[in-house]
Amino acid sequence: MSCRKLKIARLFSLTACMIGIIRVIGACSVADQKLFYLYVQLGFTTFAAGAFAMEYFRIKGQQSRKRKGMKEHDRRKAA
Repeated sequence: MSCRKLKIARLFSLTACMIGIIRVIGACSVADQKLFYLYVQLGFTTFAAGAFAMEYFRIKGQQSRKRKGMKEHDRRKAA
């Protein structure tokens, strides 16, 4: 995955986290108790998905940097 794609993915996962937080906060303004729980659950689910995605793309970025470093090391060793 290229660096640009990772940055875009991180932005989307951060956006998902923020939307999740906003949904949980927005649930406080709902009068019906069933809708309140629905909004809270949607908020937590969206936040969890965004947080998972952020961690996933962080790990993918580390793996990508490690591979680049190994390729560079192998190239220097061969020269």
